[in-house]
Amino acid sequence: MPDSTPILKISDLDIGFTTYGRRIQVLHDVSLSVGQGERVALIGQSGSGKTVTMRAVIGTLPMPPADISRGSIKYMGKELLTLAKRERNRLKGAGISIVLQDPLLSFNPVLTIERQMEDVVRFADLRLGRSSTRKNRRQLILDTLEKVQLKEGERVLKAYPMMLSGGMRQRVLIALALLNNPRLLIADEPGTALDVTTQQEILNLLNRLVADEGLSLLLITHNLGVVREMADRVYVMRRGQIVEHGSREALFSQAEHAYTRKLMNSVPALYGDKVRGIINSGSDTCVYQLDAVCKDFIIRKGVFNRKASTNRAVDRVDLSVNQGDVFGIAGESGSGKTTLARLLLGFYEPSNGRVIFDGKPLSSALGTPSFRKRVQIVYQNPGSSLNPRRSVAQALQVPLKFAGMSGAQMDERVSELLAMVDLPESYRSKYPHELSGGQKQRVAIARALSVSPEIVVLDEPTSALDVMVQNTIIELLLQLRAELNLTYIFISHDLSLMRNFCNRVAIMFRGQVCEQGDVDQIFEHPSHPYTRALLSAIPVISEFEESRKPLVSAAERLEVLAGSTVL
Repeated sequence: MPDSTPILKISDLDIGFTTYGRRIQVLHDVSLSVGQGERVALIGQSGSGKTVTMRAVIGTLPMPPADISRGSIKYMGKELLTLAKRERNRLKGAGISIVLQDPLLSFNPVLTIERQMEDVVRFADLRLGRSSTRKNRRQLILDTLEKVQLKEGERVLKAYPMMLSGGMRQRVLIALALLNNPRLLIADEPGTALDVTTQQEILNLLNRLVADEGLSLLLITHNLGVVREMADRVYVMRRGQIVEHGSREALFSQAEHAYTRKLMNSVPALYGDKVRGIINSGSDTCVYQLDAVCKDFIIRKGVFNRKASTNRAVDRVDLSVNQGDVFGIAGESGSGKTTLARLLLGFYEPSNGRVIFDGKPLSSALGTPSFRKRVQIVYQNPGSSLNPRRSVAQALQVPLKFAGMSGAQMDERVSELLAMVDLPESYRSKYPHELSGGQKQRVAIARALSVSPEIVVLDEPTSALDVMVQNTIIELLLQLRAELNLTYIFISHDLSLMRNFCNRVAIMFRGQVCEQGDVDQIFEHPSHPYTRALLSAIPVISEFEESRKPLVSAAERLEVLAGSTVL
């Protein structure tokens, strides 16, 4: 049992932001605690105040415009809010450390992993008045990489961030947080951007670190399945307030607050009743046919090195997509999903095999203006796919100009598109930074629909969104499908969502489609070991779902996935 003495205690915390002379209260009377050796989860939808709470703890709130009007934050009994800046800085990394959501954005892309980890140690030495040699620092770094189960430390240190897989980057980020032996680790959505198997590895690692290193863990997430697997206690936050808290068992067996129940009901079920379902399946008319499609990439080491190796990203894929389908393509990172999508969009040409679109080779359709109108894409992260310097109206006008519209006709179409995705007319003049994640994704969907396509490729369209916003986006997509007779190709690693959204699904593993068919058939009777391993790794929120998952041991799962996550 964890020590009952709190390592972190937040009491009656009020925080507001003042912008343009107007003060907005963001946190209201927030109180929570984390015991020594305890795993505590803070959950809630986007905008509920989780990240503001975390930044108040580590001392990175922008002040101004933020101000703390009332409350207390104590670490090991020491009041942080009145602590001198130098003393508080000494706690960063050594007392309290953090693992952020997106590991790629947390690294400098032009520096090696070794340089970035050494900088962290050297900076801590300066703050804490320590001295160390380069040899000692390097050994500390290698030992820490060993803690996070990165055995090939020398190889990792020489790499740049882009050369590592998502799971390896997250492990290195955890290692950075552990370099100075902190007592409290704050993990902000540590598995959101990862596929289910890699996410499970990271969560198992965090659990082991709590047990072996004596860490306390504050887990900030909107993934309730992860909370059920990880947390000892749970706090539920809504609109800057803690509306419910208690043990994990009590919360998941009998949640008291309506908001907590609403969060749980929004989670797409892996088994049991579906949150939603496809009312009608696709027709018998085939729009895409792939015959033994392969895609090879030539990899050269260095600009002047003539030696090259070949990496096969897609390997002899056969599948068909019918008109009206919501066709899911699932698999872990690096399985070939996105490469396959780029082949369907004509961004890549196949190295071997054929891509047939509407009964003709796709290569012949690429030269026609109609193809780009018929097939569009919605990307994973609307924050990066929307130009920050263009307003919503300007973003929607770009494809319309290419389609030959202008003047009043274009303005009328922009109004139609906003109404289509349930955004008010006043949003025409807003910029991406003024929108929430769900609103930005609605704009991205509207942009994709601007030229009236027949097929939309959805590349992880909800992975960065919380479950309640995800629900509204999925409902919108299903509504648009019914109204506009759309065909969706849905790429995701969220199999729970796929079961509730798709009518057919293909599972990809190392560039190949290892299994495909009707969604109920795949989920109820998975035949391939990899599909079974994927389903067994998905965190769920009920004992019923847990009992229905395929029985795959950790050793069997590792055997199936061996070698699938590499540099």
